Amino acid sequence: MSTASERWDWIGYGHTDRGLVRSTNQDAFLVDNRRRLWAVADGMGGHPGGDVASRIVMDTLADFSPTLLRSSENPDEDHTGQQSFLLTTMAEQAHAAVRAYADRHPSFYGMGTTLVMAHPMTLPAPRLLVLNVGDCRAYLVRSGHITQLTRDHTLIDDAVREGRLTPEQAARHPDRHVLTRAIGLGPVLQSDLFLVDICIRDVLLLCSDGLTNMLPDKRILEIAHSHRDTPPLAAQALVQAALDTGGIDNVTVVACAMTGLPDQANIH
Repeated sequence: MSTASERWDWIGYGHTDRGLVRSTNQDAFLVDNRRRLWAVADGMGGHPGGDVASRIVMDTLADFSPTLLRSSENPDEDHTGQQSFLLTTMAEQAHAAVRAYADRHPSFYGMGTTLVMAHPMTLPAPRLLVLNVGDCRAYLVRSGHITQLTRDHTLIDDAVREGRLTPEQAARHPDRHVLTRAIGLGPVLQSDLFLVDICIRDVLLLCSDGLTNMLPDKRILEIAHSHRDTPPLAAQALVQAALDTGGIDNVTVVACAMTGLPDQANIH
């Protein structure tokens, strides 16, 4: 009989491309399958050092990820509360690291990045913690349906939620990419944290807006569902589809699912 940890052995794989228009890639991602931590960051366009900010965030998360494994190995702890605290603290540490770098390098004043990160837990039940800041997104694909787990932190998304704009108006609005939250901006980080029940055969997607600006959710669902057992192929196929549709921005996807692939880690 397989153990609980074997039944819930999720594996992630990331892929990124600078796209067909941008001269640099300001996206970055982290896949740490051993500690079950996955993340995508998208450096703020139009600001100096977006690529530096996203890289600092990934490096900071990688440095702190061992704390997740040590916490999950203690059966007496409140896993949900402890892991939620750790994920929030890691994001705050990344925020502080970006601001500290900008303080030391005045030419990078105002640099920042969006972030989405995820961590699955096995106890007391299979659940997924997702944290986001900005407009990088997390999606859950289940039984032929796709659900956006995160909420975009943009001026226009706020207007839609408050009923001041329709989704159709928002899609055409010239300020639709203006962020209200980002790593590195402001003295205090504001992030959203979501707790989601997960099941066998679910697929988790983390992505930058270089994917969601090019592909509708329906197309993302089709591609992810067709590669639901092979995260590397899912990530690569989604990035390629964004390029085939124009690739006007950097595009990054981390795809996660239960798989028989050996443990692996990649960071870019």
